[in-house]
Amino acid sequence: LCALLFSLSVHCNVHSLTAAAVCTCAAAAGIRTVEASPERGFLINGKPFYFAGFGKHEDSELRGRGLDVPQLIKDMGLMEWAGANSVRTTHYPYSEVDLDLADRRGVLVVSESACVGLSFGDEPEWVRKRQANAEKAVTELLERDLTRTCVVAWSVCNEPGGPLSLPGPEARALQSEGLRSLVALAKRDGSRRPVTFANVPEHCDEANRECDFLSLNEYAGWYYDVGKPLDQIRAELLAKFETLHADFGKPMMISECGADTLAGCHMVAPGLWSEEFQMELMGVYASLLGARPWLFGVHFWNLTDFRSTQMHIRAGGLNMKGLFTRDRQPKMAAHHIRKLWAAA
Repeated sequence: LCALLFSLSVHCNVHSLTAAAVCTCAAAAGIRTVEASPERGFLINGKPFYFAGFGKHEDSELRGRGLDVPQLIKDMGLMEWAGANSVRTTHYPYSEVDLDLADRRGVLVVSESACVGLSFGDEPEWVRKRQANAEKAVTELLERDLTRTCVVAWSVCNEPGGPLSLPGPEARALQSEGLRSLVALAKRDGSRRPVTFANVPEHCDEANRECDFLSLNEYAGWYYDVGKPLDQIRAELLAKFETLHADFGKPMMISECGADTLAGCHMVAPGLWSEEFQMELMGVYASLLGARPWLFGVHFWNLTDFRSTQMHIRAGGLNMKGLFTRDRQPKMAAHHIRKLWAAA
C-alpha cells in the first residue's frame, strides 16, 4: 500500500484548533495530502491545520516508566478533555498501542526517533558509531510507522546541540552533515510527509534548512528572561520567530514550552513554581498559535509531571512542567488552556 493511503474518505474539517472535528472522524481522518508551506503553515488536504497539543512521556506514579495501556487510555482522555488535537512523540517512538489510540481517536502525531542530544564534538570514531545508530533509529521508525493514519510528520532527532558549542569548524561541519543525512533519510521514505527535528531557536544551524518546517523548543520565562513582563516576553518571542522565518524561509511550530510548577503552590503575584505563573506563561505561548500564518503549532511540555534525574531544579526528582500532576490531576494551567482551546 502507498504510505499516503492514510485515509478512506474526506468527511471532516481537520483544520479546527480543537480536537472535536478531528476526533469525530476516528480512523477515517480523510487525510490525503500533507504539506509544509513557507507562508501558509502546515496544510492538510490543502487547508491550514493548527497543532494544539502536548509532548508526553510513558511514565506514571503507579508503574513508573514503561508501557501501561490503561494509563495511555487515561492520557488520551486528558488530551481530549483539554482540547488537544495532536502530540509529538517526545523523544522516542511511542508504543504501537499509543498509535492505535491516536488512529482511532483522530489525534495527529509528529513521530520522533530515539535520537536525543547527539554530540558531534567527541572523537571521530564515536561520532561515526553514534551516527550509524541514529540512522538505524530513523530507519526503524519509518519502517514501523510508514502507513500509520495518525502520523503526519517525522522528527528525526531532538536538541542535537548548538553548533557554536562545538570545538571548531570541523565539528560544526560534521554536525550539519550528520543531521542533513538524517533528514534526507526520512525524505526517502516515499510517504511525502514533512520532515523536521526539534531544536532550540538559538541552536538552529544549516541542517535546519533541509527541514520542511522548524520545530522550536522555547523556554523564555523559565530558563531565561525570568521576571520579565509577560507581554514583553510575547513580543520578543514573536520578533525572534519572525527573524527565523525570514532567515530560513520555513513555517514553524513551538514544539516545547513550559515551566516547572508545584501543584498547590499559589501566589498573589505570580512567581516561579506557582500555578498562577504557569497558567499565565502558558497562556502567552498559546496566544502565539496562528499569530502568523506560518506559526502553525504549540505543543506544551509536558502533559504530566514525570520522574527525572535528581538535581536542584527537579523537586522530588520530578520534572514538574506537566499541566497535569504525575497522578493525572489538572493544575490551573490545564483548566486555562482548555478554555482557550475551546474558544478558538
